[in-house]
Amino acid sequence: MKEQRHRILCAVCALALVLTAVLAPAAWAADGAGEVQDTAKPTLTTDDAAEMQQADAAVTALTGSDEYEQMSREERLTAALAELDELTRKGLVRRDSIRTDEENGIVSFTYRCGVLGGILLTLPDELDEMTFDAGDNGLRAPRDIAQRTPRTEMPLTDDVRQAAEARQYRENALPETIGRAAIYYAFDNTVNSSRFPYYSYMQGFWEGMGLRTTMNTRVTLSDLRRMNKYDLCILSAHGAYYTYSYGTFRKHTRTEPIILLTEASTLYKDIIYGFDLLAHRIIKLNGLYCVTADFFRNAYRSGQLSNTIIYSETCEFLGVTNSVDESMAEALLAGGARTVLGYVNNVYTVYSRSMLWDTVNHLAMGQTIGRALAHAKDTYGENDIIWYTEQGGRRPHAAAAYLVLYGDENARLNVPENFSLEERAEAAEDMLADVLESAA
Repeated sequence: MKEQRHRILCAVCALALVLTAVLAPAAWAADGAGEVQDTAKPTLTTDDAAEMQQADAAVTALTGSDEYEQMSREERLTAALAELDELTRKGLVRRDSIRTDEENGIVSFTYRCGVLGGILLTLPDELDEMTFDAGDNGLRAPRDIAQRTPRTEMPLTDDVRQAAEARQYRENALPETIGRAAIYYAFDNTVNSSRFPYYSYMQGFWEGMGLRTTMNTRVTLSDLRRMNKYDLCILSAHGAYYTYSYGTFRKHTRTEPIILLTEASTLYKDIIYGFDLLAHRIIKLNGLYCVTADFFRNAYRSGQLSNTIIYSETCEFLGVTNSVDESMAEALLAGGARTVLGYVNNVYTVYSRSMLWDTVNHLAMGQTIGRALAHAKDTYGENDIIWYTEQGGRRPHAAAAYLVLYGDENARLNVPENFSLEERAEAAEDMLADVLESAA
């Protein structure tokens, strides 16, 4: 009986060895055909980075060309797939990883080394239009929008104006600094930008309110690892919903929010960011770096964001209707953030900017973030379609964008709680007089 059992065990072992000998080489051989296994690489080598740079050069040559700019979306898709087919033939991209997400306008792929990449079918300059006045999707701008300026588009509410103007006459009613804020501006490079003047205006005004505000117009991945230096961090960048394929024998797909930066990929940076790239905490679209929720989760895994308020303007920061994704908010809260605010769905540019303006103005007056947000919604509407139709818009986009608060709604800046609104309104800050005068 024991001898028979021994023979059975030997037969099983022999079969296992045969299967290993037959299947393993086949799996390894798939590497050259673009079917590389999903086993995580421990490090990103210089050769890996060089191969990615070769692929990025081809992608950016396409997406940065005048021809690509003039193409329709369907033509761009055809061109993107043709380029990826060529990169696959060269062994730089995994063939089975290419996935078209027409709804979100991205063709995703995986580099040979396992890093995630993608090609945007909508250029960054056009993302502004997509969020407000894109002819392709039938949106119409509210009346007189072209003639608006920061001063006219973002008027001060009466309570903020009274508080601001009173600062010119009495000194030392409040601490010189009520907090530190940073605007991480990554919508564009600010050159000939239609957006940037509004943020420059907001920065100057908040400085006058005693909120020391840093404007970062060259946002890097390293910058996003140092948000714990501020009481309020504003993420002013494009966002998207990125879908990619994974799995070896059985393919799966995953979709998650990402934040797009203007930081271009280089060989040196790819090596420096290698661990995050391989772990899919960082991906590359059109040769530019983007971050996922796991980037923040890893960067602040020790809770360094203690008491920081994070306000994101990015589209789809919390996913989309019927597919709300709280991963970004959860990652930042896990990193110690006290409060996180972000949008569900694509948001109109002007609505998002107006909501930010009103919320931070009232936060700087000493209100809690919850109360400040409620005031902004009362002023501009619970969602962007309400605002849009009130401005005279006739063909709104399909899904309304709305701002959601996670965490502590009682978070506030360093404004003494024992000051009444009237006393806060008498605070002195001579700098603000210049801001108001120059904006008039």
